[in-house]
Amino acid sequence: MPLGIFMLTTFYIQLHVFTQLLKRDFGIFLQNAVNNAINILCWVILSLVVYQFIMPELGCTYKGDFLLVSCVISRAFFGVMDGVCRMVADLDGDKAITYDMTLPISHTLLFIKIAISNGMHAGLLSLLIIPAGKIILWSYLSFPFFCLPKLLLIIFLSSFFAGFFSLFIIGITKNLMQIEDIWSGILFPLFALGGFQFTWKVMHEVSPVMSYINLFNPVMYMFEGIRGATLDPALSISFWICCMMLMIFTIPMGYIGIHLLKRRLDAI
Repeated sequence: MPLGIFMLTTFYIQLHVFTQLLKRDFGIFLQNAVNNAINILCWVILSLVVYQFIMPELGCTYKGDFLLVSCVISRAFFGVMDGVCRMVADLDGDKAITYDMTLPISHTLLFIKIAISNGMHAGLLSLLIIPAGKIILWSYLSFPFFCLPKLLLIIFLSSFFAGFFSLFIIGITKNLMQIEDIWSGILFPLFALGGFQFTWKVMHEVSPVMSYINLFNPVMYMFEGIRGATLDPALSISFWICCMMLMIFTIPMGYIGIHLLKRRLDAI
């Protein structure tokens, strides 16, 4: 068989296995999608009520619209942890992934599939948040700068980054007992400094040094990007800079995460 035809056939087989594994993961995701959606909506509704009606009485500047778009990114970022916990439990237990590693697909592509599945599932659920919030507090929420293409793009890039970031988290987590350490030592600091409740410009006014250090926090670009797509762009870092930085951060996260998983599974 000519080399070109052999390479093309191998590529087709690997691509077919890749898509079938994605379909399998999506089917598993759909089994719990309704329950997950209900839990998300309960969280969003309660948070909106507090920020729209209670926090302003305490002098809080930001209201429901600011919080609502922040909830979208929160879900995209934290949503991958479901997949992380399942994967860590599997690596620490039955190692069912070793079956997938026997399939005619490269290990690198297999791990990329895991990242895409984790990110896609988190991103799909995050799409529910803004429509649900708008329906609940219709007259209280206004998005004069709303741009749907930008919103979809930043959700996609944020979920894509979160998916590959989940590979890094899986790679450094030895067992489920360490998940709490990951939450308190990595995830929450990135989230708290990322701008769930404030913008980068506000941080810059309070502490310029801290704001410049925070430019190395990829989560900040997720929050700033979605505010640039839905709220006043003047409040945030340029939307397109946020998109570019998320793509830049995704590359090393994916490379390091894949390397760590290969080493852990002796696939190097």
